Amino acid sequence: MLKLFDVYFEQYVTRTESPTLYHRWCLISTISALLGRNFYFPYGHFTVFPNQFAMLIGQPGTRKSSAINIAKDLLVGTGFDKIAEGKTTKEKFLLDLYGAEDDGPNGSKVLGMSALLDDADNECPHEMYIAADEFTNFSGAGNYEFFSLLGELWDCPRHLPVRTKNSKSFTIQQPVVNLLAGNTHAGFAAAFPPDIMGQGFLSRMILIFAEPASSRITFPTKPPELLRQQLIAH
Repeated sequence: MLKLFDVYFEQYVTRTESPTLYHRWCLISTISALLGRNFYFPYGHFTVFPNQFAMLIGQPGTRKSSAINIAKDLLVGTGFDKIAEGKTTKEKFLLDLYGAEDDGPNGSKVLGMSALLDDADNECPHEMYIAADEFTNFSGAGNYEFFSLLGELWDCPRHLPVRTKNSKSFTIQQPVVNLLAGNTHAGFAAAFPPDIMGQGFLSRMILIFAEPASSRITFPTKPPELLRQQLIAH
């Protein structure tokens, strides 16, 4: 049987410049996204799901984006398509999580509340994976309301009542959100100014710091496609 972590570290990402610590948490994050609400364990009055909020911290050039995108590619290869936009707002994120779509000009897809799901579809878990290699670009700086929402979603509530500015109320049933992001120290300071530091979102975030790799690879080699497919299948 394929030993996922051993193969990933020793064969799939061995010829990359990203720190091993980054690769480890990126793989854990994608596994959490795949598990969703299919796995949990009881914890007293509560139910604990495996979703993670992880942020890779490091100076520019530490190859945070590389580690995130390598793991994300495997996740997408499994057929998982609930990936958040690279830049969004609180309202649009909620509509994406809900799954509301409507036909726009020239057949394009735009978000619209005329496309609310029926009750049967709405009972299914609503999943979203945030894979933002530049977190501050994704969320904006000092976005207190958005961070508060994400902090609430980290708890995987049974349902989330929503009221946006330009739509009627709706409820997102069984939401589950995973977050994998990258940030520099300066970007982190911009995203989380002092008045937000005490907000509950950061208490749910795993911050992973690593120094840049000591070696540089001028021409990295791509691993065999067969190996990629084996990891996806596993």
